[in-house]
Amino acid sequence: MEQRISMTTLAVPDVAEARRFFEEGLGWTVNASPSPEVVFFQIVGSVFALYNRDALAKEIGRDVTHETTGAITLAWNARSKAEVDEMFAKAVSAGAAAVKEPEKAFWGGYSSYVEVPGGHLLEIAHNPFWTLEEDGSITLPPAQ
Repeated sequence: MEQRISMTTLAVPDVAEARRFFEEGLGWTVNASPSPEVVFFQIVGSVFALYNRDALAKEIGRDVTHETTGAITLAWNARSKAEVDEMFAKAVSAGAAAVKEPEKAFWGGYSSYVEVPGGHLLEIAHNPFWTLEEDGSITLPPAQ
């Protein structure tokens, strides 16, 4: 199997609310919404989806946990500390709950966290050790 992830899906209780946050609040563009229970956004190198929790459980054939922060977080990397501050404020004004205000991180970067509609955590960070390409993709430094 190639080393990549093709799509990241968040199970949310209210797709319309989560969609509004990403689309209207953050300015993202929806690429497809085949039903009210799912919406797809094209992101750099992959797809990001919002899926109604109950509908996803039906598709999978097993319960989908309501825990949203115990096992995974998403991250959005900024080009600067100032952009972290700007995007943190934008996310909060769009309806995200502030979890951790932007601050210098122990690992040498600058980081913050918000809880997006549906309960998942989004880190908004600047990592000076990673290369953020013009198209938004990340290039890690060579393995040591």
